[in-house]
Amino acid sequence: MTSRLSRSFSDPTYDARQMRASPYPLAFVIGLIACLVAPSAALAADPAISATDADQVLVRYRADSTPAQRANVARDLGLDVVRTSPDGRNQLVIGRGVSAATVRRLLGEDRNVQAVAPNYQRELADEFTDEQYFGLEWGIHNTGQTLNGTHQQTGIVDVDIDGLEALRITTGSPNVIVAVIDDGVDFSHPDLSGRAWTNPGESGPLALPGVDDDGNGYVDDINGWDFCNNNATVHDANQDGHGTHVAGTIAASLNGTGVVGVAPGIKVMALKFIDNNGCGFDSMAIDAIDYAKSFGVPVINASWGDAHRSLPLESAIAESGALFVAAAGNNGRNLDTTTYNFYPAESPVANILSVAAIDQRGDRASFSNYGASTVDIAAPGTNIISSYPGGFAWSDGTSMAAPHVTGVAALGLSVVPGITTAALKSRILTRGVPLPGVVGKTVTGKLVNAMRVADAVGPTALPVDRHGINVGSIVGSSLSTTMTWPPATDDHSGVSSYVVRRRVGSGAWSIIASSLTTRSFKVAVPFNTATQFGISGRDGVGNVGPQAVSPTVTAVLLQDGTSLAKYAGSWSLVSSSSVSNGKLHASTRTGASVEFKTTARAISIVGRKGPNNGKAKIYVDGAYVQTIDLYRSSTQSKVVVYNKSWSTNGLHSVKLVVVGTSGRPKVEVDAFPILR
Repeated sequence: MTSRLSRSFSDPTYDARQMRASPYPLAFVIGLIACLVAPSAALAADPAISATDADQVLVRYRADSTPAQRANVARDLGLDVVRTSPDGRNQLVIGRGVSAATVRRLLGEDRNVQAVAPNYQRELADEFTDEQYFGLEWGIHNTGQTLNGTHQQTGIVDVDIDGLEALRITTGSPNVIVAVIDDGVDFSHPDLSGRAWTNPGESGPLALPGVDDDGNGYVDDINGWDFCNNNATVHDANQDGHGTHVAGTIAASLNGTGVVGVAPGIKVMALKFIDNNGCGFDSMAIDAIDYAKSFGVPVINASWGDAHRSLPLESAIAESGALFVAAAGNNGRNLDTTTYNFYPAESPVANILSVAAIDQRGDRASFSNYGASTVDIAAPGTNIISSYPGGFAWSDGTSMAAPHVTGVAALGLSVVPGITTAALKSRILTRGVPLPGVVGKTVTGKLVNAMRVADAVGPTALPVDRHGINVGSIVGSSLSTTMTWPPATDDHSGVSSYVVRRRVGSGAWSIIASSLTTRSFKVAVPFNTATQFGISGRDGVGNVGPQAVSPTVTAVLLQDGTSLAKYAGSWSLVSSSSVSNGKLHASTRTGASVEFKTTARAISIVGRKGPNNGKAKIYVDGAYVQTIDLYRSSTQSKVVVYNKSWSTNGLHSVKLVVVGTSGRPKVEVDAFPILR
């Protein structure tokens, strides 16, 4: 393998210096822009949203809930109220002898509760933008800024990886380790000093200098290993600008100075195998990969390659089990052809994720290799500013694109601990954003998106708040209903659809709609059996949120002769085999009425329609609401002719009054289906 870096520096002050690359290394051009800056106190490396007290639960009651109802909820569930808002709707509560998760589940099932969640602590979102050179990091946040790095270019707003939005979700877990297999990493740099992985077997109080304490064959391998010089010095002066730049893009610290990486809370293992003195052989790369595997490193960044395929190298990559993020190369060639190759980016190994480079305007960088079947996804790769020994530097190359994806992978691992390599790769590829500049040039035609990968929380749904009985439906062994619910909310990618579940009686929950794009659903409810419905929201990247469970609803069919129905005026009892229970009440007398009164959340009237049937006025709770017409050219029995629903159970009355329509005065009342 001939992946070696050659450097030519003309200005010893490190001011706007440039580096010339050989055909195969992937750092295309670098210009140093700043001398060494003094380190500053590091900010918290935890996500921008973190829980303050794991025991506290934040509950928001429905607007129509009463103080007594809210008090009953706390009493019945055994909750201690820590704080109540002035209007009483919002409370902080703690469960007695039960977990916060149980408290949230129980509250979520109460019909008086609108929403429930942990009491998260928010931080100012502008901390990320306070980094010294954040405004130059278009790959993380493209504002359309004009940059004069390796070249001058004006960007297009939002052509970026949504890195700022991702940082507001998580900065990455310190438990996530990324291996940078490169030319070394300068961990003395202020933006990287806090990001160094530490080998627990070589760094504890019992560790001895000069001794292979953990017995892995490497002495004092505290932050990684130098496979070129076979020592533990992962930083050699004038040799690790490329790896330091790559590491900064992945994980430069959030510390108020310099730049910020895509995942500034994670750890970096430095594995050197390339230098400018004859290293860069596959044997060294394989040893580095095996080293990372021995520590279970889940993501490896490989911003290098050349035209020769190596089966031993591919075997090591496959056996590593890590997501191997490989730069596609800088020769502007189509890797789908047989006339040009670049490995390991185009190696047919399942855990390799190959990356092309784009510029600030979303176009494929002219130097970037590509391939509709060999290069997976694109990432920012021109005018990239990052850490560099002695300061900070600009660089172009697919070397710079790959670490953007590696950082995104680290965020994915942070929010979904234990995710498999295959699932992580799929998550990155499927959650990318389509980009015209790389459509047909990569497998996905997408730009990697950090926010969508870091988004692991589904929408907050609200339970069904209204059940109606469908007018025009025919009553049989069940009741045709339509339920509706308020819109779910989602902080990041928005609500795309809903999952609807049902539980009949004490049975198991079953999905009855998996990708509903409306907030209503027509469903048959069996008579005389308690039924519950659960609503979950699905966001724009596929996360499904927790289920919001509605109160039980029971359908009851009351016949026309029920004692709850009070008839006035002239009515006759008509027998018919086609109607409910074999009989119905009929009247042709103007002003004849029937009033049905009960406690319910929905009340309907079942009648018969036909050529001789006329109109009737409907009153609800004493107020006129509408006139219905029971005419139909042919006779239709057991049809729902009117329905009224409410958001909660309550005592209501529905009254029908015969109009006495000329030529067709008859009105026939068959039954009164209700939902309780």
